[in-house]
Amino acid sequence: MNVIELLADLQAQHDKTTARAGELRDQIEHLTAALTETEARLADLATTRKVAAELAPAGGEPAPPETNDEHRLSGHRERLQPAPRPGVPSP
Repeated sequence: MNVIELLADLQAQHDKTTARAGELRDQIEHLTAALTETEARLADLATTRKVAAELAPAGGEPAPPETNDEHRLSGHRERLQPAPRPGVPSP
């Protein structure tokens, strides 16, 4: 093999390796975007699970719907009562 053939072979290997590096960069870009989306989804799921766990009654048994509604609404009813006005009797 002469020097010209060696240089041509090196150039071909260089071109092939450059193309492969570009393919790998594209894959990394795609995987990075997919990872970012997946991590965001995981964060959303963790938040949803945390909220659901806070709303669930203790013991893991779902309470009857009336009980849940009464419990949730009791605090709202207190806040929705009109403030007492001086000189006006309360109902």
